[in-house]
Amino acid sequence: MTSLPTLLISFALVGLALTALTKLTKKTKNLFLSFLQHFCGVWFVFSGLVKAVDPIGTAYKMEDYFAQFETTFAGLQNSFKHLAPMFPSLATLSTGFSILMIILEIALGVMLIVGFSRRLTAWLFALIVVFFTFLTGFTYLTGFVPTEANFFDFAKWGPYVKTQMRVTDCGCFGDFIKLDPKISFFKDLGLLIPTFVFLFRSQQMHQLFTARGRNVIVGLSVVGSFVFCLQNTYWDLPVVDFRPFKKDANVRERKALEEEARGNIEIIGWVMENTQTGEVATAMIPMERYKELLAQYPKDKGWKVKDQIKTEPFVEKDGQRVVVTETKVTDFAVEDSDNNEMAEEILNEPGYSLMIVAYKFYGEKQMETVVVQDTTWLPDTLRISADSFQVGQKVGSIEPKKVERETFVPEEHYGALYKNKVNPLAEAAANAGWKVYALNTFQDAEMADAFRAKINAKYPFYRGDDKLLKTIIRSNPGVVIWKDGVVIDNYHWRHLPTPEVLLEKFK
Repeated sequence: MTSLPTLLISFALVGLALTALTKLTKKTKNLFLSFLQHFCGVWFVFSGLVKAVDPIGTAYKMEDYFAQFETTFAGLQNSFKHLAPMFPSLATLSTGFSILMIILEIALGVMLIVGFSRRLTAWLFALIVVFFTFLTGFTYLTGFVPTEANFFDFAKWGPYVKTQMRVTDCGCFGDFIKLDPKISFFKDLGLLIPTFVFLFRSQQMHQLFTARGRNVIVGLSVVGSFVFCLQNTYWDLPVVDFRPFKKDANVRERKALEEEARGNIEIIGWVMENTQTGEVATAMIPMERYKELLAQYPKDKGWKVKDQIKTEPFVEKDGQRVVVTETKVTDFAVEDSDNNEMAEEILNEPGYSLMIVAYKFYGEKQMETVVVQDTTWLPDTLRISADSFQVGQKVGSIEPKKVERETFVPEEHYGALYKNKVNPLAEAAANAGWKVYALNTFQDAEMADAFRAKINAKYPFYRGDDKLLKTIIRSNPGVVIWKDGVVIDNYHWRHLPTPEVLLEKFK
């Protein structure tokens, strides 16, 4: 797997090659400064491109941040508390914000390489590096903040506990590589060094080509990255898929591996808290020596376990421990409308299955008037024996009655998409003997029956975590074809095949 050191070495080598070319063309004023321009430029172009293949993934990450910022600011007791309501609004614009940020990142990389408008480039680079440092810093530093405490309650900060982090990773390189939050934070702190160099030495930065040539190159990079982002969001699925549910992924085997690895996790230490003094201490004592822990931190002195320090999930292979990185496959949990667990059945289903994923129902709740049969009951006396009677009821009349009830009405385009494209696929697949079902979120569970009735769906609706559904496919709705626990293919709603093409492809 690619690591950050490998990436940095690659960026440095490319930066050195570009610096040599810059030197040969006699465009450089300072070799070290030119190297920094190329090194940071290549870094930003690469970082932007791996996010541009999946801008929706970056948008989901921004939604996580906005949700945590809302909670953090809402918990303050000063004027900054009033900032909290703006974050839900920002979350609704997360996809647009994601695309804008990606375009800026790629454009800045190109601007650094060619030396476009040096002063402007230096300031834009500084702004985006500070922004990234703020995000990665928040991610990492929340590991020092107890779950019940606010980020700004600095007096309550304690030892670093990974499980306390409010956002699990920064998404610096999208799903291409997951960086430890601490590494991400220090990476961005390191980028502050070239940031200050560019700000104070901008006039010595090299410039390639003519002013018009630089304008054309930067303009093309902006337009190209914008079109590329649209292609991977609104027009189709990501052109490169780094997610654990990508095509040909054996989800059944991966889930079994991750569950085995999770079962091997060992407790190697403890975070202890004294309820009398407020003192917090870390004790690296494994589980098998738990009595030592109790002796060093007795309960009668006010000590209690605050958290556990554990190993990474691992499996034994050839006598060696192999760390297994957990993915969203670990959280592959699906229920039917009766709360029955369906994940194992889905992954062990023999033959083909068709999964329809909807991580949000587009539409609105409305009141509708329906006619129901209103029954009037009358008392009725029944003879049980010669001297015994029982009072019961009998139907007096049955008359139609109008009542109002809440229902869910899908948006016209969204409902028509199911009726005209998704349902015919589902019917054809079911007739061919496939298992067919839809997945919606727990949040939409109450609306599922009404939605299903409105679109005339004949297949069952299951439910799962919204992040799981968003990880499975970047389309709403999206169609995923499974066979024996393996993802065979997936389709964006704009590119659904006809029933005939689908069944011909998967005979």
